[in-house]
Amino acid sequence: MSKISAVEDSIKHCIEKNGFPGKSVRLPFKAIHESCKNHDTSLKKVLANLAQHKIIGIVQGNFIEFQNDDKPQHKTKAPSKENNSPDIKIPNMDNLKEMAQSYMSKMSPEQVKELERTILDMDEEERKNILKNFSQQFFKKNS
Repeated sequence: MSKISAVEDSIKHCIEKNGFPGKSVRLPFKAIHESCKNHDTSLKKVLANLAQHKIIGIVQGNFIEFQNDDKPQHKTKAPSKENNSPDIKIPNMDNLKEMAQSYMSKMSPEQVKELERTILDMDEEERKNILKNFSQQFFKKNS
């Protein structure tokens, strides 16, 4: 196992203070991402290193949920079927594009660049999970 970094140590301290490993703990994505940036490390690397310590971090919208690797997860995953599932409802892409442009028009150039860096730091599975979570929330609100 690798040596734990300052960011990982801080996350570990926060989640343990909030009941981990007995329960799953959610921390704000933005704060963790900022900490990674301030310590010149990637979120992907931090989550991979925590996984070596049996701490699994899953990005869920504006939060990262940390679960104990020893505990059965809330949702059972079918290895490849879920990631390539054709039954994921994707919102109308025209509306999605308009909504994204509307939000981005209100952002400063620095915020747009930060968003771009965040997305580029994610792997393909994380991007699919974000789209899936967004789709689920979008259809809940419009149902």
